[in-house]
Order: sequence, then structure tokens, then C-alpha cells
Amino acid sequence: MNIKSDSFLILYFIILLPNFVFSQNHITQQNLMWFRAMTHTNLSKKLYLVNEIDNRRFIEGNIQHHTIQHNHLHYKVNPKFDVAWGQTFSWQSPQFPDAEKKLVIPEIRPFQEFNFSENSMKNVIFSTRLRIDERFIRKNDGVQLFDGNNFNFRYRTRLQMQFLVGRKKKDNVKVLDELMLNSGKNVNFFDQNRVYVGFEKYLLNNTSLEIGYLRWYQQRQTIDTYFQRNIIRFTLLQKLNLTKK
Repeated sequence: MNIKSDSFLILYFIILLPNFVFSQNHITQQNLMWFRAMTHTNLSKKLYLVNEIDNRRFIEGNIQHHTIQHNHLHYKVNPKFDVAWGQTFSWQSPQFPDAEKKLVIPEIRPFQEFNFSENSMKNVIFSTRLRIDERFIRKNDGVQLFDGNNFNFRYRTRLQMQFLVGRKKKDNVKVLDELMLNSGKNVNFFDQNRVYVGFEKYLLNNTSLEIGYLRWYQQRQTIDTYFQRNIIRFTLLQKLNLTKK
């Protein structure tokens, strides 16, 4: 088995697959920049807390697209597997930078997730994540908000590979593919697919900066129309340790 060859074949497949799937549909292209800050806090040998805030903006006109904040508590079942419960708060601005109505739609989103990682290959970490979102999206007509929420479930499956590089093998190249599907009334079954390639560089022992490119396909209200978004994402990550040494 040639690990390097097999790894690159996997990466080639997950990066190019969406191009074949969506090539025959009507696609609206958009360019965005995402700025994300994260903290990863070890609370004990078994528990850790992740906090994230993400500001997403259209490059065209530097217009706000989305503000989203996640908090999730993880329990390590064993060194390779953990489970988590979390809460997301979302403020969705219009899907087009030139929209006349600047309605911001709030969403409250509890979620549960299951994470598995494997590093049996030298300098390569393979991980998977299954997340279940319970989405409470404020009712609206695109012009104004109404009382109450629309609800649906969303199921997210992510495959990721990290290639450790550098002298200390902490810096890494990250490649992932995430598929999201909906269930519920008045929602499309397919939600979106995200493919990402990024590089994480450690600035200090507990602080890193990541920059990457994300290609995001999202279905619109009609079945054969999609958004295809080209996104540059910056992430500042800090790891904290509150466990007793």
C-alpha cells in the first residue's frame, strides 16, 4: 500500500466530485471572506469546551452576509472518540450583496455531534464528524420578521485529513469535505456541500493562525439552482488548559 498515493487520490476525489455533481445546474457565483476566532479549553482529562465566532462578508462592497457563534462541550469517550452537545446563535443577512431589503434573520440551533479520529498513518490524521442540527429559524417573508419559528433537522457529515508538516509536526495542511442534508417540511433535502483546503501555522505553543480556501455549494429554493461560493477563510485559534498538572 502506497500511503502517499492513496491519500492524494482521496483528496483529488473529494475536491473534484462537486464539480461533476453540479455542472449541469444553474449556478450563481459569489466571493466571500470569513474571519473566525476559536478557543479550545481543556476543562479536565475528559471534558473540553470549544467557542467560535465567525464573521462572513461579501468581497463585493464589503457587505455583511452572516454572523454566527458556536459553543460546544465535548466528552472524550476514549482517545479516538468523543461526543458533544452545543448551541449555535446565527444572524443571517441577505444572500445577495445588492439586496434592497437588509433583513437579518435570527436562528437558534442546538446540536449534537460525534467525532472520531485516527492517526495510524505517519504524519497523517484522518477524522470524521457527524453533527445533528435542530434549527429554529425566525419566521419571515424576506421583508419583515414574524412571531414564531420554522423548524427542521439538518444532518452534517464531514471527512477530514490533516498532513502534519514542519520540524515539530504541529503545523498542518488540512483538507475536508462536508455534506449537509435536511429533513422537515418546506425545506430542500439537499442543503449544501463544502470542500476546504487550508494551512494551519503555530505562532506560539498554544496559538495558531489558519488560512484556507472553501468552495461552498448550496441549493436555493428551486431544485436546479445553486449558490457556488468561493471563500477565503482566516482562523485564529487559541488552546487553553485548565486541568491540574
